[in-house]
Amino acid sequence: MAMKDKTYITIIALSGILLIVGIVYLAVTTDVFAPQNDTDVEEIIIPEFEPIPEQSIDCKICHTQPEKETKHVEGGIYCEPCHGTDLHDLHIKETTANLSCVVCHGLEPIIPEKLPGHDMVCDTCHDYPDAIQPSYGNIITIHMTRGYSCTICHIQDIQSIHINSMNSS
Repeated sequence: MAMKDKTYITIIALSGILLIVGIVYLAVTTDVFAPQNDTDVEEIIIPEFEPIPEQSIDCKICHTQPEKETKHVEGGIYCEPCHGTDLHDLHIKETTANLSCVVCHGLEPIIPEKLPGHDMVCDTCHDYPDAIQPSYGNIITIHMTRGYSCTICHIQDIQSIHINSMNSS
């Protein structure tokens, strides 16, 4: 066997070893080889809490303009704790919004971008009444126009909310 042949055989053997190591690494660190099973749809569950009996005061008695509160107007950063980070599961599955890809990505596929100065791409949609228009993260518009009250986010009793608010200011 010539020296040239040994070099080629060595290169082929090393390439094969690298290929096997790469496949093993992918199999161990990702689920790329796992069978895709659409029946295991992870459902998004927004927790429901028992009403607190002594808490029958309407928030709007004191908080007359919650829609102007900065944390509400720029509330896009609060989406993930309830809705998660997998945008595709939130939007395209039959058990959720069931949107077509074109709604977000257009006819000439693009990746939706965050609005200037915003941290979440969620802010580019979810307005009311047209959910495809930007909400700019206004969580009052997003939730209250769809029938959710303040307690969808503010789940503590009134006293705790106000004590925490006074301590943080």
